[in-house]
Amino acid sequence: LFAAKGMDDFTKVDIELLGCEATYGNQANQQPRREVVVKMAATHSNKKALELFSREIAQAGTGMAPGLTGLVGGRPKVSPVIRLFSCLVPKDRVTVSVSINGETSTSTIDTRNHFSEELITSQAEGETASDATVSVPLVKLAYGRSGDKGNHANIGIIARDKKYLPYIRAAVTENTVTDYFQHTLDAEHGKVTRWELPGSNALNFLLENSLGGGGIASLRIDPQGKAFAQQLLDMPIPVSENIANEVNASSSASAP
Repeated sequence: LFAAKGMDDFTKVDIELLGCEATYGNQANQQPRREVVVKMAATHSNKKALELFSREIAQAGTGMAPGLTGLVGGRPKVSPVIRLFSCLVPKDRVTVSVSINGETSTSTIDTRNHFSEELITSQAEGETASDATVSVPLVKLAYGRSGDKGNHANIGIIARDKKYLPYIRAAVTENTVTDYFQHTLDAEHGKVTRWELPGSNALNFLLENSLGGGGIASLRIDPQGKAFAQQLLDMPIPVSENIANEVNASSSASAP
């Protein structure tokens, strides 16, 4: 249809089967599913092309593949792609003003650069846990939370007990997290960096260019990486037999 109307092809297409752990990549639990939701999203340089697509796809709700039961949400509407562009602006180019009770006054701020690269300390990539003989899911050792910053995602991991941290540090490295989320990282600009948070028994991971554009610019079902932490908590972590027995017993005791 596009060719007949002299239109180019889609600039981007994203199809996900919700209910099949589509967001898990290679970590998906591959089992037969009896019910799924097919999510299709696309971008195009011409709004009329997407309006044509929205009209045609509506018929697929009842007339495409056998087993389809309807179009969730009705006929889709075309919406613009709005992207976030962040930048650093030199302080000396910005006039700072304060308004109180209708009166505005300017304020002078320190524009000197006080940053020193000596303040940055190297992060240990991992450590050897010599007594790690069995594995448990990370969720039994840690809490997790994740979110977005533009097209980047942050994952915070906090050990439930400080004695678990050496095992977490040894297993959850930049390399293992890169492999775990390879399906989300941009092929050219994707990168994972880990930082340790001293005193809090925690690690923070920055996954650069991992959200397919991020926010409303992304076509993915999880454009803000809100589920990244929960996915990472499934990672198997080698621990000592004593710790495995401890956390497994705790899980059994808390189960209904």
